[in-house]
Amino acid sequence: MENSKLSEDTVDVGIRQDAGVRKDHLLLEKLNKRNKERQNYLDVKLEQRSKECAQDEGVDYFAQSFRQRAFDIEQRIKNIQLNSGDAPPPDLSKHFANITLEIQELQRYLTASTMFLTDFKIKSCQNIVNTLTSSSEEVRHRLMPKKKFGFSSKKVTQKPKLVVAADKLDAAERTQAKMDAFSWTISNQSNAHIVLSGEEVNGQDITISNLRNCLVELQGHAGSVQVTKASNCTFLCGPVSRSFFAEHLELCTVAIACQQLRLHSSLQTRIYLHVTCRAIIEDCRQIEIAEYNYDYGELEADYARAGLDKAQNNYTDVADFNWLSPDVHSPNWTLLKDHAAPNWSAVRRDFDSGKQAAALI
Repeated sequence: MENSKLSEDTVDVGIRQDAGVRKDHLLLEKLNKRNKERQNYLDVKLEQRSKECAQDEGVDYFAQSFRQRAFDIEQRIKNIQLNSGDAPPPDLSKHFANITLEIQELQRYLTASTMFLTDFKIKSCQNIVNTLTSSSEEVRHRLMPKKKFGFSSKKVTQKPKLVVAADKLDAAERTQAKMDAFSWTISNQSNAHIVLSGEEVNGQDITISNLRNCLVELQGHAGSVQVTKASNCTFLCGPVSRSFFAEHLELCTVAIACQQLRLHSSLQTRIYLHVTCRAIIEDCRQIEIAEYNYDYGELEADYARAGLDKAQNNYTDVADFNWLSPDVHSPNWTLLKDHAAPNWSAVRRDFDSGKQAAALI
């Protein structure tokens, strides 16, 4: 009897010891797990802090560099005004060409840095670039006035360009000569199908204004495109080496490949977009954005000539200056999904047939 009781006590002790061992083991596992989670948390925080420090350093360097470049350009514009009486026209042309190149470099520096800048910072810096551009153009037109001309839907014969010996021009003068030689202005048109070929568009600055019910095709690599006031129009554009700027568009469709897109004060507009830096909208509503799909024979070559990387398209990265919340999507624009890509040949055919039908009425 005593032996039986002793055996039971021994078994109970063994069970309690095993339970104690298991309990200690579970407690040790729990402590190890908690310590590992804490270490992971510290590692993540440390990495995040390092990234924030690096980003802050990048932002600080950008702000200092951008401010200095903008100041230097502003001083050059002021110096031209002060010394313009002593400088002959060729010197003025050279100086303005250099300033134009510097402003373009400043714009490229800003657009390349938008990925780590806040929307407010982008907007303030872009305003500085726009002010420098306007100031330079105002002074240039005042000191070097030139005759303006326009473009209508009728065929226009291009004026012969001035031939200048290459050895008498440096790079900046050649750039200015190219810019002054020819640029298109399309304005005050309605119910017109306007087509500019690559020979007419390549490298030029295109200005479009006051259009209604028009189809505009720019087949080539323009330097920049600016559109102001268009209603119920379609714009089909090849690669643009710099910026596409548009304002006051309503019920329009745009297909554009560019380095940077700026859209202001527009409503119910659909954009088929390829942008290598970033798209920016302001004071816009009901904007729909999809991937660029315009096509024509020289498109691939024009991408290369415009200096755009066809593999890099940031069309989903849109900054809305009227919506600065980083956690909530802007209600002013949407990505166009589950929608068939337009057939531009059919769009062109329908537009032309509609014009013919209207002419018969």
